[in-house]
Amino acid sequence: MYKKKNQILSSIDELANYIDGYDVYNATILEKLGEPGIEKENYEITVYQYRPDLIAQDYYGSPGYAGILMLQLGIELSGFTKGTVLRLIPKEKLDEILRRI
Repeated sequence: MYKKKNQILSSIDELANYIDGYDVYNATILEKLGEPGIEKENYEITVYQYRPDLIAQDYYGSPGYAGILMLQLGIELSGFTKGTVLRLIPKEKLDEILRRI
C-alpha cells in the first residue's frame, strides 16, 4: 500500500502526496476516505455543474481539494449535475485524515 512521502510536495490538498503515479487503487488515502462511520455533510450542487474544482473551492476553500473530492465521492464528472446532493467529509475532518496518512 502506498503511503505519502515524508515531505509534502506543495500543500496538504495536493493529491500527488498520497498517490504513487496514477495508481489510485493502491493508495492508503482511498482506504481512509472510505472508512465507515466518517462524518459527512450534504452539499447540493446548485451552480457549479460539472465543476468539482469550483465545488471544492466553495466547500473546502481551495480548488486544490478537487482531486480528493472526486476520490471520496467515487463518481464521474457526469455525476456533478444540478440538484445532485453530495456527501462530503467536512474540511476539518478531511485535513485530520490527510495528516494521519
